[in-house]
Amino acid sequence: MTEPLVSVKMITYNHAPFIALAIEGVLQQKTNFPFELVIGEDCSTDGTRVIVFEYQKKYPDIIHVITSDTNVGAKKNSYRASQACRGKYVAFCEGDDYWHHPSKMQKQVDYLENHPECGLVYSSYDVYHPQSKKRISNFIRYRNWTIPRNPTLSDFVDEIAGIGLAILTCTVMVRRDVCEEVKASDPYLHQSDHFLMGDTQLWAEMSTKIRFHYIPESLATHIIMEESATRSKDIKKVLRFRISGAEMKLYLCSKYNFPQRVRDRYEDIWNNCSLRLALYSRDVGLADEVRSRQKTFALGDWFRYFGAKYFVIHYTYSTVAFLFSLFRKKNNQWL
Repeated sequence: MTEPLVSVKMITYNHAPFIALAIEGVLQQKTNFPFELVIGEDCSTDGTRVIVFEYQKKYPDIIHVITSDTNVGAKKNSYRASQACRGKYVAFCEGDDYWHHPSKMQKQVDYLENHPECGLVYSSYDVYHPQSKKRISNFIRYRNWTIPRNPTLSDFVDEIAGIGLAILTCTVMVRRDVCEEVKASDPYLHQSDHFLMGDTQLWAEMSTKIRFHYIPESLATHIIMEESATRSKDIKKVLRFRISGAEMKLYLCSKYNFPQRVRDRYEDIWNNCSLRLALYSRDVGLADEVRSRQKTFALGDWFRYFGAKYFVIHYTYSTVAFLFSLFRKKNNQWL
């Protein structure tokens, strides 16, 4: 088998409506080099597994499926897929996204081959909403975001969204040796199940070792699913993800000695989201932990705090919050 120059890492779990599109987006790539597609399939229950193995049978020299008899979770699935990648470069495309540009890989490889100081190349992307059939082309230009010429660690840590949304996983290609070096240097940050997200901290730490390059052209499509690792109708799931994100940023703040003002910002996010989660979950222990970490409580904080402890307050607050939500315009960062 020809040694691939690029390994495409595709993580999938219950992506049946989109997985064929994701795989076809890789197979359609026009390149002057060999590549492989490594699919980490985590025992999907919706037919994804069948689709993936059908493609492997058709393209056994390109597609390699990494799986097991039991579900291992997102982090372990990602790790075992990474271990199976053999290419000099690794490109990413999860099973609910796809590449719409047939020269995506060639453009990125050409740049990396000609710029050895660069270790990560990413691009703009389209956003597609399956429910409304709405497509937003070249989302970064649509949002009029200013992209740093060469992002630094501060661009990832000393901000709320910004570059974290701009560098979308399905647009990224990295040098595998640098990527693996970073992950091995801090297994707790990059390989443990403690943090729910896995890519933002990887890009952040890679920025301390190599240069990044941005291609201002839309090469991939990000599909906005109602339920995913980062989005959900379940407010408790959303809050847990935000809490984990704040914890990850606090970890980086401590590791790299960021100013106290930056740490205070993520402490506030952690406290706010944790107190809301304590209310919705009736988690008295979590409410008490927030009380011990937060110096002062506003009136709303006290309602949430006692709502976690007492059913009557919990029910009253939840009812009022629900009624207000019916009239409040929801902010969707992907529109």
